[in-house]
Amino acid sequence: MTMLTLALIACSGQEPSLEERAYSIDKSLICPVCPGETIDQAQVELASQMREIVRERLAAGWSREQILQFFVDRYGERVLAAPPKKGFNLVAWVVPIAVGVGGVLLLAFVVRAMRRAGQTQQDDGPVSEQELEPYLSLVDQELELSRGSAHEPEKDD
Repeated sequence: MTMLTLALIACSGQEPSLEERAYSIDKSLICPVCPGETIDQAQVELASQMREIVRERLAAGWSREQILQFFVDRYGERVLAAPPKKGFNLVAWVVPIAVGVGGVLLLAFVVRAMRRAGQTQQDDGPVSEQELEPYLSLVDQELELSRGSAHEPEKDD
């Protein structure tokens, strides 16, 4: 959402305000004491102090990259909401895309195989009485055997 706002502002020719830039940076930093929360969401004192530092640095003319690097130097890369796209962290960006593409290819392969199997096993319509005759006679024989053994007359001696 923030990126869309910044893109719209960039297209309109206006530079984003200090607060818009600060909010964008706030969404890019994870609060060190609130796992999974960016500093724009966290309500702890440390997050409030970090938001204040972001605004102070922006007012002093620091760039987004300089501010992010300031916090990385202080807290490590875990403070970044999105891992940097370099080194081992590149795996976090590449693997989901590769898995998604692989899943789509696998799905296409399975659908294609199912269609081929469906073409070779087409139904030729109803089965004729002549084709069923051997099976029907076996069923009749089994029924006779089961009736005969179940209803045998008792012998009187």
